[in-house]
Amino acid sequence: MKILLNRLKVSDISLIFCCFSLHFLIAIDMLIIVPFSASIALDTGTSSAQAGYLTAAYALSAAVISLIMKCRKNVNHEQKRILLLLAGVTITTLLVSVFNDFYLVLFTRLLTGIFGGALAVVNLNYLLLASNDSNKKKNTAILLSAFPLALALGVPLLLFSTSATNWQLGFQLLGGGFTCLLILFALYHHYQDSAGAESTASLAPALSTSEPPATHKALRFALLIITSAVVSTFIVSTQYPVMLITTLNIPDSLLSWCYTVSGIGSFLAIQAYARISLQNRSISYVITLLSIAMLVAIHLGFSTLEVVYAAITFIVFVIASSARTLIITTELISSLTVNDRVKMIGLQGAVQHFSVGLGSTISSTLITLGSDLSPDFTQVITVATALIMLTPILWWRNSGKETHSSDKPQSANSK
Repeated sequence: MKILLNRLKVSDISLIFCCFSLHFLIAIDMLIIVPFSASIALDTGTSSAQAGYLTAAYALSAAVISLIMKCRKNVNHEQKRILLLLAGVTITTLLVSVFNDFYLVLFTRLLTGIFGGALAVVNLNYLLLASNDSNKKKNTAILLSAFPLALALGVPLLLFSTSATNWQLGFQLLGGGFTCLLILFALYHHYQDSAGAESTASLAPALSTSEPPATHKALRFALLIITSAVVSTFIVSTQYPVMLITTLNIPDSLLSWCYTVSGIGSFLAIQAYARISLQNRSISYVITLLSIAMLVAIHLGFSTLEVVYAAITFIVFVIASSARTLIITTELISSLTVNDRVKMIGLQGAVQHFSVGLGSTISSTLITLGSDLSPDFTQVITVATALIMLTPILWWRNSGKETHSSDKPQSANSK
């Protein structure tokens, strides 16, 4: 028995490490194209104006594959899909560093988005299937915290590593990282096979045959809350740096520090949330307080003329908005039944990609020019204020429905 417990402990830790590292590299692969895109376009003999297509190719293909990707309920099946998709994203990432034609690079990034988007969906579903019920919420939060950490540390470190060489080295390093993870996942799969799938069977929750069917109404409302959270965030987050640069002339070094500090702060916030057990009502209060913090940050930040003060409010906004979105996504995914969850995981990825584009588009249409031709963000702040507070309102309504439905069986049993 002691040997079995030790095996499970090591297996659980290695599983979380592999899944988190994979999500971390996927996030870097998605984000690093933004600073590399202009150099890639110029080096491949194309106008820098077309650099945005490289970012769009990955994002759109990832959104589409997330929408149509179907999660499975079998742990071993998902593990095999991870190995296949990881091999695909490894090959396509390495190929980017080889091609010298812009359209070949563009096509390769589109393929990378397909593999990367599908891999993110399967990786999250795999970790949840292999987690005990008591660890589902914590493991989901840990996995989702990989994105802000990649933004704060992964991307700057990769840019620093390639600053003295070229962008090709960046994709070679990423490909090397994916290769190492491919080996680790293959070894983990071999370890489970040699152990007779004992650890997987112990780690994975037993699926009840009486599992209720997926409820489309619950899924739609959950997706509505996520859409509200992401759209209200990106209406502001896409224009906050614009305001800092155009209105306050913030130095590049200070803006870079803002992203680093906010990314680390978001990572630490979600890690703290993952390790603290909170009741449903407490979660509702946290989401409300984070929404209020976002409002205070944008109203103070967009009204001040002090660069440092505005930079601090920007950091507060990024941490509060990131933590709010990650908490909402984690709570919704971990609270769903297995049938609902396997649908939700893919849908939420597609919805997030769509919401990012929608929020950015709305914010651009709301900006007006002042008499001195400087951008006026008044309408952006007004609409953002309404949408930011819509999210906790929807959350409280959803929490009220869950509380009401959970009380029904108790009252029925008491009779």
